[in-house]
Amino acid sequence: MTDTPMTPLQARQAEVAQYEANIAMYTAIIATLPTEWPTRLLDYRNSADKHAAIASVADMADVELLSNLWYADQCYAAIRSETVEMSKAKAILAVLQSMA
Repeated sequence: MTDTPMTPLQARQAEVAQYEANIAMYTAIIATLPTEWPTRLLDYRNSADKHAAIASVADMADVELLSNLWYADQCYAAIRSETVEMSKAKAILAVLQSMA
């Protein structure tokens, strides 16, 4: 059995669908994470050296919270990135659809 290659239109439709799935996944992950930064941890929010930041936090509950907050921030950034890239893919898809 051989795979039939996708047409450019099908490939772009699949790309848009993948962006939508990624956005839904990141959104679902965020729903499971804390997102409110407590004042005591705000200084760590944009730490370049996360290992050093974690090493300086004595309370293990705060270490876990800090890790989850960083992860939530990464997911928010990923959603923004996926949304921008999906917009580009949709623009190309619209052109391909107009040519079909």
